[in-house]
Amino acid sequence: MQRRLNAEVMERPFSVEAEEKIDAYIKNAMAKDLKPEVRKAPDFWRPGYTCRDIYHHGWNYYRNCRYYRSYYGRYW
Repeated sequence: MQRRLNAEVMERPFSVEAEEKIDAYIKNAMAKDLKPEVRKAPDFWRPGYTCRDIYHHGWNYYRNCRYYRSYYGRYW
């Protein structure tokens, strides 16, 4: 049973969330002129990082980074 479950998990590529959903989130938030909720970079953020560098930390971090970048035109 465990081998079958492991095989099922490994068959699918890992993606924290669909890019289309993140793009839609950004578009809707920008249309409403909502400021990004997260104003401080995550603790693991380092100078020179891009949103791609924090992708593996989870889709919320990635989405927040993308929206912050879209709203302010810069990273934290």
